[in-house]
Amino acid sequence: MTDIHVAHLRMQGTDFILVPLSSGMSRLSAAEQTAVMSELRALARGAGLGGDVVPVWQGPSGVSYLADPRHHAALSKTLRLDVVKQHLNRKIGASGMSATLARVTQEGGAPNPETSRPSSPAAASSPSRTASVENRRSLPDVHAAARRTTPNRVVTMLFSDIVGSTKLKQQWGDAQAMEILKRHHSLVRQLLDTTITGEEVSTSGDSFFIAFATPSEAVTFALRWQDKVRDFARQENIDLQDRIGIHVGEVYADNAKVAGKDFDLNGIQVDTAARIMSLAQGNQILMSQFAFLNAKQILEGLDFDGIGTLAWRAYGPYQVKGVELPIEIYEVGEAGLACLKAPPDSEKAKRHFR
Repeated sequence: MTDIHVAHLRMQGTDFILVPLSSGMSRLSAAEQTAVMSELRALARGAGLGGDVVPVWQGPSGVSYLADPRHHAALSKTLRLDVVKQHLNRKIGASGMSATLARVTQEGGAPNPETSRPSSPAAASSPSRTASVENRRSLPDVHAAARRTTPNRVVTMLFSDIVGSTKLKQQWGDAQAMEILKRHHSLVRQLLDTTITGEEVSTSGDSFFIAFATPSEAVTFALRWQDKVRDFARQENIDLQDRIGIHVGEVYADNAKVAGKDFDLNGIQVDTAARIMSLAQGNQILMSQFAFLNAKQILEGLDFDGIGTLAWRAYGPYQVKGVELPIEIYEVGEAGLACLKAPPDSEKAKRHFR
């Protein structure tokens, strides 16, 4: 079997890639289930499917699934294995799947022609709803068509930079400092591989430019990033701090392969995201208003493994060099560990007083 059939659906404003698996998933260890989830995410991204990957199988006491905790409330009310199988509408190539995934992958069969476009699982029990789905284009289809016809898209951008990298080289020497940076970058990329929509756009020296589909995923990634870097610095007894800036905006997406990359993002919104990052100090995550409000709405009150209580801060407008209008600056961080201080004025940005 070289293909896995999946249900690419939109539920309550979120795109999901639902993957029906066999009941053998229940017999896998937690580590094996995590490996299966990571492999399915990589296969879905390779197939160009956007959304949260959710493996679904029949457990001993009912339907079971793996999903981000923030989706549990919605999925627990709507997810049924028979509905998922009725709405199989995409397939992802999996010729090189692992032996573990091969053991739990079900024969999905050909997609149901009556449900060949992403829709809501509720459509399965409503003939009129099913008919309406057949006659309209779903959001994922529209986005896919848009990527083919226009270079513009809205993304959540994350820029990062290591504070004091020159001092690091002076203290440890070039060779040792480069080894530290190499391990730092490996840590970041390993974390990025666990995300659903995160894509590394570019890396320059000690800086990263990463794109996400949603502010909440970008902020979650940034929080976990800061946590892991703090642990790494403490274990190695080094002074290593990252600063991060997050912004949402419409960008120009260049899909031409340049310098080994499959795509690039450009435009004034990219510059704005970089400027927000430059405002930050070490161990700080700054955001523009839209990113902050959306992420806070989704994430506030959730528990993150290994991360304490979150503090959300508003610092008011800053006039940033190269940006016409003042930008409202916000911060999120782990209380007691993150910077949580208003950015100081600099040559490139100053607090704007109305």
